[in-house]
Amino acid sequence: MSKKLFKLISSRSYEDFKSSDLTYIIKKGLFARLRGFAFTVFNLRHIPGFMLGPNVKHLLPRKTKVGKSVFFGGNSYIELFSSKPSSIGSNVTIREGAWIQCRSGLNEGAVKLKIEDGVYIGPGAVIGVGGEVIIGSNCSIGARLSISAEEHQISDGSYVSNKVERRGIKINKNCWLGNNVTVLDGVTIGENSVIGACSLVTKDIPENSVAFGVPAKVIKEIKTEN
Repeated sequence: MSKKLFKLISSRSYEDFKSSDLTYIIKKGLFARLRGFAFTVFNLRHIPGFMLGPNVKHLLPRKTKVGKSVFFGGNSYIELFSSKPSSIGSNVTIREGAWIQCRSGLNEGAVKLKIEDGVYIGPGAVIGVGGEVIIGSNCSIGARLSISAEEHQISDGSYVSNKVERRGIKINKNCWLGNNVTVLDGVTIGENSVIGACSLVTKDIPENSVAFGVPAKVIKEIKTEN
């Protein structure tokens, strides 16, 4: 059972609980925890608090580092066969319907994916890891995130070729991305920044910024206390 779910349970009195609450706890937490435990046993790995939703296809090489209390939502495809070891930190939630891929067939593998501690990624995320993709600690990301860390190059007047450029993507710590945000290759989003829903991020966003639009532009600076 995840720490968040445990805290929710422990903060409520007996009178507050309904039968539907118990059903939710069992289906959302207990079964996912049992699936995660089975994964660690069959793969001879020690991943404390690992949780898997139903119908998750997970291709995690042994070199992939996975922290404590990680949750993969149901109906997700998560494949981390990268050239360098990928890693997922502790207390990371990747919600239902995620598609995360480091390799397509026998093509060259991606550099790596690094998700730091305390990251939340909403349902329906699509993360194509070509160049290195880093999502910093305590980022909160809404539904249907789209990340593409490579760009096809024109060859003989056509994009239909195997030539790609991989500059990578970095989302620094404490960022908040709304629903339906797309981040393209080569972009760095500075820490403590907010990206509005339905934005297309094509260029770097400075730290402590609010950005919005297609393409995303900085519309406000977030003032921080010294």
